[in-house]
Amino acid sequence: MHIRLPRRLAALLLALLPFCSAALASPKDSDDSAPAKLNALSRVQLSSELAARLTQVRVRAGDRFAKGDLLARFDCTELKAELEGAESQRVLARRQLDANISLRQLGGNISELEMVQSEAQLAEATANAKILKHRNGYCDVRAPFDGFVVSRSVEPHQRVDVGVPLLELVDNRGLEVEAIIPSGWLEKISVGETFSVTINETGLKYTATLQRIIPVVDPVTRTVRVIGHIKNDSAGKPSALLLISGMSGEAYFSLRSDNKDLLADRASASAKAAQDIN
Repeated sequence: MHIRLPRRLAALLLALLPFCSAALASPKDSDDSAPAKLNALSRVQLSSELAARLTQVRVRAGDRFAKGDLLARFDCTELKAELEGAESQRVLARRQLDANISLRQLGGNISELEMVQSEAQLAEATANAKILKHRNGYCDVRAPFDGFVVSRSVEPHQRVDVGVPLLELVDNRGLEVEAIIPSGWLEKISVGETFSVTINETGLKYTATLQRIIPVVDPVTRTVRVIGHIKNDSAGKPSALLLISGMSGEAYFSLRSDNKDLLADRASASAKAAQDIN
């Protein structure tokens, strides 16, 4: 048995259908979450530049330090002695060249080859002294920035070789928020937009600004990494004072909805169809 509706009622239902779909689809921007973590802008591992014995290691894991603080010191007795010898050779080469120049000006029997050799000896001695002076600068290991010690791999009186890890340092004053979002969100977010981040360890919500979108899609998970920076609070102090690198949470993005124009077109088409039925 078929039930036939009046033409006007059918036209009215047909016209209202797009608006019902719009209500179900919620044309307002949607708020979606993605896993996030905090990364330090400055995190480095200091390694030995010398093959020598450590005389001091002044910090341990968890210690705080300021830029320029002495963290460790090597025994550079032999290296300093080599530098003194190189400086003596440089001074001797300088005097030899000056003596040859003076003798030549007085008409002495100094050949051009002897002059070139004197200049080459001075250049070699100067370069050797510079190298040793540069190496002596590694005797004291100083902090490259303000921060904390994450780990310590050596002890005082231990002899280490070149490249051996000494200390791992981190600066928690500058933190980035890294979120992993579906690649389908790329057309719904833009650099410069704000989003919120809830950190599990603190239970607090922070406001961040989207700074970079890594232009590589993971072919397996179909996700993209995005980077943001946590904003300052109302007092002008960094909100990240309570935050530490490695903390995790959820990032919430307000995604732009792209179906508004489509729904409007559907409503217009339905209204036209209703007029045709009448």
